[in-house]
Parts: sequence; C-alpha cells; structure tokens
Amino acid sequence: MKKLGIALACLCTAAGLCAAEIQNLPLEMCEKSALEFSPAVKAAQAQMQAAQAAYRSQRGNLYPSLYVDAAGSWTSEVPQMQVGPQTFEFGSEWGYSAGPTLEYVLFDNGARSAAARSALSQYESRLMEYALARKQALLQVRQAYFSVQSDLENIYLLSEQIKVSRKQLQDVRSAYRAGAKSRRDVLLAEKQALRSSVDASAARAQLASDLRSLFQLTGTDYGIDPHYALDWRVREKLEGDVSAVIRADDPAQTVARFEPFAQLQFDPDTPRLAAYDGVIQAYEFAARGYAAAVWPRVGLSAGAYFQYPNGPIQEHVFLGKAGLSLRVPLFEGGKNRDKAQQQRLSAQAARAQKEEVSEAMEALFLSARDSLGALDVEMKLASRLADKAAQAASLTYEAYNAGAVTFLEVDDANLSALQSKMMLSELNIRRLNGLAVLDSLGK
Repeated sequence: MKKLGIALACLCTAAGLCAAEIQNLPLEMCEKSALEFSPAVKAAQAQMQAAQAAYRSQRGNLYPSLYVDAAGSWTSEVPQMQVGPQTFEFGSEWGYSAGPTLEYVLFDNGARSAAARSALSQYESRLMEYALARKQALLQVRQAYFSVQSDLENIYLLSEQIKVSRKQLQDVRSAYRAGAKSRRDVLLAEKQALRSSVDASAARAQLASDLRSLFQLTGTDYGIDPHYALDWRVREKLEGDVSAVIRADDPAQTVARFEPFAQLQFDPDTPRLAAYDGVIQAYEFAARGYAAAVWPRVGLSAGAYFQYPNGPIQEHVFLGKAGLSLRVPLFEGGKNRDKAQQQRLSAQAARAQKEEVSEAMEALFLSARDSLGALDVEMKLASRLADKAAQAASLTYEAYNAGAVTFLEVDDANLSALQSKMMLSELNIRRLNGLAVLDSLGK
C-alpha cells in the first residue's frame, strides 16, 4: 500500500511538471533581439550614419555654390552739387541690391577632391565597424546561449541521476527492512540521492546566472523568471519551487545548423581588418589635401542683381557681375606640409596595427579550427565512454543486488556514468563555441 502511495505521488509530480507552462527560448529569437538591442550596434550605426553625412557634406564642395545675396543701406547725407539754380543729388538715402550669386573653384590642385575621398574612406571604415559590431553582438549572444544550453542539459542529466538514486534508495530500504542489507547501505544510498539533489540545485543556480547574462545581451527576459528554472524534459520532483520551465534548442540541432562553418577559411577582408583599410585611405587622402593647399587656388564668381540706385543715378537697374580670384600661399610656416606628413605617418601606424591585428585574428581562427579536429576525436571517445559507463553502472547494481559488490561501488559507478554524460555535453558546447568563432572570422 505504501509503494502504491509513492507511485501515485510520483505520477502527480510528473503531471504537475507537465502542466507547467513551457517557455520556448530559441537561439534565432535571441540573435534577433540582441541585434536590435545592442548598444554597441546602435552606436556603430550612428557613427556610420554621421560619417556618411560628413562625406556628403565634403562631396558638396565639388559642385558650384548658388546663393541669393541681398543688401540694404541708408545714409543721412547724400552728396549734392549746385548747378545754377538747380541742386543735383548723387545717389539716394535709401539703397538696396538683391540677386543670385554663383561661386565655383576652378582649380585647387585636387584639395577638395582629396577631402571628399578622405571622408568617403572614413564612411567606409565606419560601415565596416558597424558590420563588426553586428558580428560581435551575434558571437556574444551565441556564446551566452550555448552556456544556457549546457546548463539545461546538466539539469536534465542530474534529474535523471536523481531518479536513479531515488529508485536505488527505495530498493535498499526495502532490502534493509527484509534484513538483506545493512544500515550502512541505506546511509550510502541516502548520501547518493542527497548529493545528486545538491548538484542539481547548483546547476539551477548556474542556469539563473547564465540566463541573466543572456537577457542582458538581448535586452529582454521574454517573460521568463530565471531565478530557479528547470529544463522542460525534467519529470522528477526537485527541491524548491520552479520559477520557469524552459525549452531551448536541442544542442544536436544547433550543431547541425553550425556545422557548415567548419569549412570556412580565414577572411582577410573581415570587417575589423576592412575598417583599418578605410582608416588608412582616409589618412592618405587627407595628406594629399594638405599637400595641395600649398598650390594656388583659382575661383570664379558671377551674379545678376536688381539694384537701386545705379551709383549716383537715382534709378533702378539690373546688373550682371563676374569675377575671377587667385589666391597664392606665400608663407605659412610649413603648416600644411607638416599636417600632410602627420597624416602619412598616421597611415603607416594604422597599416602596422592592421598587420598585428590580422596576425592575431588569423591565429585565433586557426586555433579554433584546430580545436574542432581534436574535439571530434574527443567526442567519439567520450560517446563510447558514456556507453561503457552506463553499462558498467547497470551491471554494478545487478552485482550489488546479488551481493557481489558494495553499494559504495554502485555509487562510484553511477557517478562515473553521470560524469561521462556531462563531459560529452560539455564537449558538444565547446564545439559550438568553436564553430561560432569560425563564423565570426571566416568566409
């Protein structure tokens, strides 16, 4: 009758867990949220748009400028001339002039063009930095998500171990009451069950921490209370209240999605390195602009004006005007030459930095790719180890029931089986992290 009560309690517990609302947490949704929320992505986008506006402004200097000029004047004394009995006024107290003016630089030795191309290179660099920010946001949220997947897998494996330990504890207690087992066996079985529960509680605490890290990157918690959550596959009653039941992507499916990244090669034009190219070109064009400033500058201006008075004659008149200007720098203390040299040296420094970063990034890419090869071997061995450990645990328990081994050996075999499964899960997550790095740096 007591066994029937325990069975009914377990069924009710399982039914309660099944009835709890399962909250889905797919990787694709987290990636989308992270890209929309990321402050780094928003900042890079704003900087890119600002650089684009600066380029358009500089490009506008290549075209003629058209203005409407208007001026008004008043004077208290108008020059006069007495001729016989008549007085003639030269001009008027009131005067005004209004009309369009066109200005254009005919020659500046490419200074304006160099400034525009420098601004364009800066914009292209910011565009690459924006792409880099998106890649980094994706990598961060993926790695945070993989940690959550690992935690959920550990919780599930520990819940299965709790189920086994509780079943064995029940068997040992029954055998003890029948006089077939000792009190020591009962205590060892109880210790095994309690240790599994403690490990499960620690795994749930780690899940809460990793969930909060993930939500910090996505900018939303999707309505999930992370403080003491469970994996949706858990059917065993665990200690404490359940704050949420979470279903994440199956790690095996995630690996299948990321597996093509293993074939990628290092991208020498990855956004971070391409951003350096834009900076280098911006410095070089800026140097050309400063160098051109020591050459003469020729400008043209033309306009048509409606004016009153017409000089000393008090009449309205429509006038056309045109002019040509020449500006020749004679002495500037070497200012523009020094600025040009500064830009050239800055370009050299940026080029050296690019080489250093390129070598570091390629080394990181190759290291991640090399680790995948080792992980493939480790995962095959770990899979075989997990199968052998599970078989050994089953046989050890059978031997214990037959009186051939102690429960201490059963506990050790169960622990070995659990650790081998968790090791295989950890290797799987490490492979996912490596594939994510390859996707971030490869093409």
